Amino acid sequence: MTVFNLGYTAPINRPGQSPILTSEQVWAGLQRKVRHGDEFVPLIVKCEVESEKRSDEGNVTVTRHVTFRMPGADKDTDPLREVCVEFPPCRVDFLQPDGSKIANYISRGPTLEPEDLFMTYIFEWRKPDIVEGSEEARKQEDEHKRVAVESSIETIRKLVSEGKL
Repeated sequence: MTVFNLGYTAPINRPGQSPILTSEQVWAGLQRKVRHGDEFVPLIVKCEVESEKRSDEGNVTVTRHVTFRMPGADKDTDPLREVCVEFPPCRVDFLQPDGSKIANYISRGPTLEPEDLFMTYIFEWRKPDIVEGSEEARKQEDEHKRVAVESSIETIRKLVSEGKL
């Protein structure tokens, strides 16, 4: 079994990109990702919310079922029950039954300007079918960390452009 512990950070507003996203828009995007994961993650083909509850501290816990279609597979996976915890206004944790965890963070850059924002994903993926240190492990690590962050930013930008956020 391989446990991937890794992180990836990308700027949210690169020079020339439009529209410039605010932290409020990015937070709204992460909240939408929790409830509509299929809009953000190409491998998710179905996302159904089972429950949603707010804690006394203001954190929201959403339990959802996600179905994946893995590359090269001819059928979807069984639904995976995932618990998502929102920590407004900057973090969402995605917790899976096998102990895998993915955290999505919104952070400010060194200028502290409103548009100087970054998105960081921290992954603790447990992959029992991948041998640690193998070529497949390196490929999985390189592909997933970059694609996950960049595709989320671009989906949020698209939703803002369409007036959905």
